[in-house]
Amino acid sequence: MSKEQPHEYPVTVEIEGKRYTGFYTVSAGVITVESDWGELRRHVGATPELIARRLFLEILRGAKSRGELEDVV
Repeated sequence: MSKEQPHEYPVTVEIEGKRYTGFYTVSAGVITVESDWGELRRHVGATPELIARRLFLEILRGAKSRGELEDVV
């Protein structure tokens, strides 16, 4: 019995002219966004891509507050 891995999709956010890319998966009604700057999960309510962009933006803001990223809002 093999467990199928959820398909991974890219998500890109542009902030002040710089583009950042992370990846998201959707499984069992939960979206997971992963990037070099962190990972977040939420239950899917709106479209997965919209939620992925919001979560990735939240990840990038956290990375900036930790001094891991320059020029992020």
